[in-house]
Amino acid sequence: MRARFVAVVSVLSLILLTFLPLPSSAAPPSGLNEEIEVPGLLRSVRVRRDAHDIPHIFALNDRDAMFVLGWSHARDRFFQMDLLRRTFSGTLAELVGAPALEQDVQLRTLGLRRAAEASFDVASAASLAWLTAYARGVNSFIFDPANPLPPEYEALELTRASLEPWTPVDSLVIAKGLAFNLSFDLGDIDLTLALGAFETVGELSDFDGEALFFQDLYRSAPFDPTVSIPGPLSGEGAPKLSGPRSVAAGPPLTPRTLDMARSYRDKAARVPLLRDALERRETARGSNWWVAAGRLTDSGRPLLANDPHLGLTTPSIFYEAQIRISGGERPAMNAFGVTFPGVPGIVLGCNPQICWGATTNPMDVTDVYQERLVLDPGLGLPTHTIFEGRREPLVAIPQVFLVNQVGDATPDNLANAGVGPTEGGITLIVPRRNNGPIVAIDLSDPANPLALSVQYTGWGATRELETFRLFNRARNLAEFRDALQFFDVGSQNWAYADVAGNIAYFTSAEMPLREDLQNLGRPDGLPPFFIRDGTHTLRNEWLPVRRRQPGQALPYEILPFREMPQVVNPERGFIANANNDPVGTSLDNNPLNQLRPGGGIFYLGPGYDGGFRMGRIERLLEAELARDGKFSVEDFKRIQANNQMLDAEVLTPYIIAAFDRASTPGVAPLLTALAANPRVSEAVTRLRAWDFSTPTGVAEGYDPFDDPLDLPATPEEVADSVAATIYSVWRGQILRRVIDKTLDDEGLLDFAPGSDLSLAALRHLLETFPQTEGRGASGLEFFVVPGVDEPADARDIILLATLQDALDLLSGEEFAAAFDHSMTLSDYRWGKLHRIVFRHPLDGPFDIPPGGGLSHLEPDLPGVARAGGFGVVDASSHNARADSVNEFMFGSGPARRFIGEMRRDGPVAEEVIPGGQSGIPGSPFQTDQLLLWLTNHYHPWPYRPDDVVDATRTFEVFEPGG
Repeated sequence: MRARFVAVVSVLSLILLTFLPLPSSAAPPSGLNEEIEVPGLLRSVRVRRDAHDIPHIFALNDRDAMFVLGWSHARDRFFQMDLLRRTFSGTLAELVGAPALEQDVQLRTLGLRRAAEASFDVASAASLAWLTAYARGVNSFIFDPANPLPPEYEALELTRASLEPWTPVDSLVIAKGLAFNLSFDLGDIDLTLALGAFETVGELSDFDGEALFFQDLYRSAPFDPTVSIPGPLSGEGAPKLSGPRSVAAGPPLTPRTLDMARSYRDKAARVPLLRDALERRETARGSNWWVAAGRLTDSGRPLLANDPHLGLTTPSIFYEAQIRISGGERPAMNAFGVTFPGVPGIVLGCNPQICWGATTNPMDVTDVYQERLVLDPGLGLPTHTIFEGRREPLVAIPQVFLVNQVGDATPDNLANAGVGPTEGGITLIVPRRNNGPIVAIDLSDPANPLALSVQYTGWGATRELETFRLFNRARNLAEFRDALQFFDVGSQNWAYADVAGNIAYFTSAEMPLREDLQNLGRPDGLPPFFIRDGTHTLRNEWLPVRRRQPGQALPYEILPFREMPQVVNPERGFIANANNDPVGTSLDNNPLNQLRPGGGIFYLGPGYDGGFRMGRIERLLEAELARDGKFSVEDFKRIQANNQMLDAEVLTPYIIAAFDRASTPGVAPLLTALAANPRVSEAVTRLRAWDFSTPTGVAEGYDPFDDPLDLPATPEEVADSVAATIYSVWRGQILRRVIDKTLDDEGLLDFAPGSDLSLAALRHLLETFPQTEGRGASGLEFFVVPGVDEPADARDIILLATLQDALDLLSGEEFAAAFDHSMTLSDYRWGKLHRIVFRHPLDGPFDIPPGGGLSHLEPDLPGVARAGGFGVVDASSHNARADSVNEFMFGSGPARRFIGEMRRDGPVAEEVIPGGQSGIPGSPFQTDQLLLWLTNHYHPWPYRPDDVVDATRTFEVFEPGG
């Protein structure tokens, strides 16, 4: 899992710096051994808080438990909750002002709030009871005048009078938004624009644009081919289509459609949430988990590790809690783990019988369509789409956008933004598209107006909260699997382990079946990961539901749950997933040639994560088994902390081989000269000795298993740190020289693929070099050096020349803030570049650092230095093309690290989050776990009553009030 939330632009930060008096102390408004009277409770509720202020809620019924969870969330995280509900509802400008207006227009058009309202109407009675009680708990806290509002509201000139009461729909819109962030995909637009440009230029320049796209650069095959479930689909015996390539493009889209798509793409790219959706395969959305059966562990009991990768913000995205319910008619419940502030229930965690974790599965559940419109002759506004030659009415929804006038010294001053009908003031809905919106319109030809619509599984009523509610009480594998039938959108890979000794993996969410793939056995025109035809000239529709699956919500045919990737108690004894291809449908670079058992194409998506983390996890697991034959908790912790770069392990040998080959008689003089450069020679020597790890190499840096208060750098760490710096800067230079320059020479640089795809393309070009000599399937030459005719010489010259370029960069102006123009390689410590700032949504003085007791590494080097790097297991990636001092910083990674051992009498678990429970600046619990997180340490999870009592630091009793 991974999510990025709104980052308000710097204009607002400047306003805050001017008007905000930061509190010197803002501890939570709860005392020791406190009795709290609140209206709305049925019975007394006891809350014990441990040394990290984690609430352990002991209640006698569900309603009271969720009430107190809502109260606790509001106490510690209300600003975060309010920001989230407003973000996904498209009303954020009412909180933070004009910088959020453009995002509000886009999010209101897409309609997550509409989908949340629809989901409320289909929620079960039990889920509604949770939502309603939770909302009452939130309101009980925020509308009690004795409880101060978070300091952000004073900075934003808002008072309690501006707050809207919390509602069940607010919780659902946050749940919808989180699922949206993990599954919504506008990559169809980017891929269509790239393919169209490649084909157009290829026709003029005599290269094969389609081959450049599918075979050379935008490959479905990942960098590393490791799968989660080795078996028929990933092997040579997989049932596949024969004959010509099934992803061949159909009739080209019109230039008007491409122009419209380009215009919308530029607009969406200015909105953080949609920018991620445009670049879904190229963002840090991800997570890791692996699980081992008891026969492979020291204790003889299953082990589960999970670290979901989300935005590393302050406050942390997750909030830890235990919810224990005894008495009443329901089965008792004792769930513990992490919650999402704003949503009731444990989302990732354990109960006394089971533990579960998750990673995102990038299933293709979004399609973008080119639509033909009909205009009102009087107003000139769209009224219908054309489908099969007939008119189908659009639904028009008027919108009013309000903006907080931050900085005018007037509290609660909201003004109408005056957004016009064609700028977002009217949202147009296409009912056929699962009630999806029109996102772009082209009226340049009134006789043939065009539009883009977006169909997505999440626009309608769904019931993900029901899954989490059932997880919290699930007692066994069957009940866990039954709960998954309600996880309709937000595609996840679920890891499962239980005290009975079972381990399992399930994929969830509803995958729509496309009529062409199912009925024709091939794409009709462009495949589903491009903009498709919405008029039904081509057979590009989602099939209407005829065989409803158990628990199905989507009104279209879906892939049956039994055909989704899954495995229970596999023979090899362990399972792992890191957003990789689970069963191998993409490994042959064609995601559309696998067959379903009953006919049609088995299609899940155009591609997956590059496999950098999964490949390393698999290697580490296999190495542990080869060494000891068993896994321990400490082994799983070491794997979770691993920061070796898989791409470096694969690509560094090519640098070394080029250097060694430079001494061969008869090679090009330029190659020999490059190898003779003393700095290049020293760099290669360092790379030969490197183990591909990425320690900081600086005394101020945070490395795995350091003492958080004593951070020495050993000589070995320094050496590996320098090699990590040299390689990481070289990586950007080789991609710019091989991929980007080739495209730039053809006028196509704007369509260069992102990090994962570019590295997969580079590896493919290098591995196939003995056969192709660097010529792509398109006919383009990727390794060209003027005056050098021997292809192998040209390749090796580029490998060493880009290494020299990297060294020149490191001693140059771009890195002067870190290395002061030094020519000495040992000065190039990785921690000077690989840094993190834990950003607050309002930025500036709220960020950590400068808050939270941490300091910036240096005045011109913001953030704290931390081990990690591109594609490592302990996720901390940056752009692979980074080439300046602040471009190696990272902002997403493990939002929770968890290790659980499934003992017969219940799990024994450890966990850490990147920050703390409180979102109140100055609270002692804002960052009390941060040093543990930075150095890969954990805290134990007490959940048995005696253990909770022993861990108690404060004790609250909530009593029913009048």
